Amino acid sequence: MGIFWNRKVKQTRSTPQYRPNPHTNPKVRSAGFYSVDVNRLLQGWESTSSSIDQYLYEELRSLRSRSRKMVRANPYGKRFVAMIKSNVVGPNGVNIQSQSRRFKAGVGEVLDTPANDAIETAFSDWGQHHCDFHGKSTWVDLQNLAISCAAQDGEFVFRKRYGGKYGFQLQAIDAELLDVRKNEPTKKGEIRLGVEYNADGQVVRYWFREKEKNQYDRGKSYAIEAEHIIHGFISEWPDQSRGAPWMHASLERSKHLEKYEEAAIVKARSTAATMGLLKSPAGDIPYEGDGGLIEGGSDSSEVTIDQYDAGTIKEIGDREFINVDSDYPHQMYASFVKAHLQGIASGLGISYHALANDLEGVNYSSIRAGVLEDREVFKGLQNWFVRCFIRPVFEEWLSWCWMRGKITIGTRPLSRALDDYMLAHYQGRRWAWVDPQKDGNANKLAIDNRLKSRSQIMRESGDDPESVWREIQHEQEIMRELGVQPIPEKGSPEEEAQDDE
Repeated sequence: MGIFWNRKVKQTRSTPQYRPNPHTNPKVRSAGFYSVDVNRLLQGWESTSSSIDQYLYEELRSLRSRSRKMVRANPYGKRFVAMIKSNVVGPNGVNIQSQSRRFKAGVGEVLDTPANDAIETAFSDWGQHHCDFHGKSTWVDLQNLAISCAAQDGEFVFRKRYGGKYGFQLQAIDAELLDVRKNEPTKKGEIRLGVEYNADGQVVRYWFREKEKNQYDRGKSYAIEAEHIIHGFISEWPDQSRGAPWMHASLERSKHLEKYEEAAIVKARSTAATMGLLKSPAGDIPYEGDGGLIEGGSDSSEVTIDQYDAGTIKEIGDREFINVDSDYPHQMYASFVKAHLQGIASGLGISYHALANDLEGVNYSSIRAGVLEDREVFKGLQNWFVRCFIRPVFEEWLSWCWMRGKITIGTRPLSRALDDYMLAHYQGRRWAWVDPQKDGNANKLAIDNRLKSRSQIMRESGDDPESVWREIQHEQEIMRELGVQPIPEKGSPEEEAQDDE
């Protein structure tokens, strides 16, 4: 027996007009996958494929245009971007906790608290007053801009600028200016979708168009070296040069729902405003108006019934009255909209109740399951955001500050090697639990069974454990100075002594 892909198949000259379905007729079942069959029910289903960059070259500008329109004009599109900003960036942005260490005799490595405090203080000052090249935005604003552009356009672009108090700033660039039509070979590589590669497939520069009178198609083309650009997008395919809008899988369904709702509203409004119709007897002369003047002094002979206010019926002679009674909104309207929104939410990667603000019929278990799944998605996006934006910006800023001596401990600049100060913990926002009491008891049980540490639980809540411990210590010192007895730790000898009293 030969290998199955070398097996010879007898060829026939004619193709039958009717092709039996191999899944309903076992006598004609053939080897292979159903998904590659093409019959009259599957006509139009693509059976060829191309590179992702080819698809983006043909469709990225249209996709981005429709995605932007959805965010501008569609409440669900606006809701999606607002959710991404709220849950990935949060009200205070991604928190950076410097974790540089030094060697202490007899102890080993310990946190270099003075250096860490100096770095965090300087970075906070940069983020509040000096991060934006145009001087308009704070560091949190730039984070929100980056993540909203990623959700809406599929990518964000920032140019590194070297100046200002700390020697480093950021300039936001509209991704539309990154020339998707710039595709050509070069001496040492190629340009795809405005991104230039060398012979090894590494990005060496980006090609933009100058904005001319708010028009993006007329300006001249220019290049910026890749080392001066931060270009962030989620890569879902090998050899992908540009990002696709995160809403791309839901755009068509969203448009259908929008047009359906528009038609339903028009139908409901028109029938609600029309009390009835007046029908002329057969062969009667059509009504052309009742003459006279209407408001404004114009002749009313050209005014027809449908131009009067809602609910108005005007006497026009010997006419038959026909009542109009519409059943819109139809009883299936709500279920149809809900089913469509569930599909849209699936394409966006979030739960239906979060997108639609629909908490009807949910209980603690169901909403917890949905919330936890959404939060895992947001945590994944936070990790991606840190890798492609937060960490590169912080490390570039720290490098320039270290070289220029802008971070000081007292009057002394940082003196050790730069790599000693690069270690940091990036903490994204965290969320309050659906039922704090149940989750608090679960955390206590995990601590008692040594399955979690207190520090881990603090990090899961978005807090810095070291800051919390120091704040508790400071609080207890103040309480002792004022003669207030600190609350003893549960299970401690102090608590037992108080219980005995």
